[in-house]
Amino acid sequence: MKKIIIFLMLMVIIKEDDNFMSVEPLRNDLILKISGILSGHEDRKSVSKWAVSIFDDDSLRVSDSIILNYLKLLGAVDLPSSDRDFLYTNEDLKEWLSELNNQ
Repeated sequence: MKKIIIFLMLMVIIKEDDNFMSVEPLRNDLILKISGILSGHEDRKSVSKWAVSIFDDDSLRVSDSIILNYLKLLGAVDLPSSDRDFLYTNEDLKEWLSELNNQ
């Protein structure tokens, strides 16, 4: 019986068509993603894809407006700029970390 309940709980959490979890992200999740980019443990493209997948997930309603705003920013974190490598610099990311840690 426990195995069935656990299986059903996982089916609720994990979308059937991919491996993304249908759970609203926390501010700490955003902090970890931004820190991962800065440390080199995460690449910008994968973080952008992660953010967009959450933002576009119709089964989720992100209730925290701050998280929603940073998901939008992270969705564009891999965009190039005409005068530098990326639209958002590492300095921008450090500022976002500071803001998230102080809110």
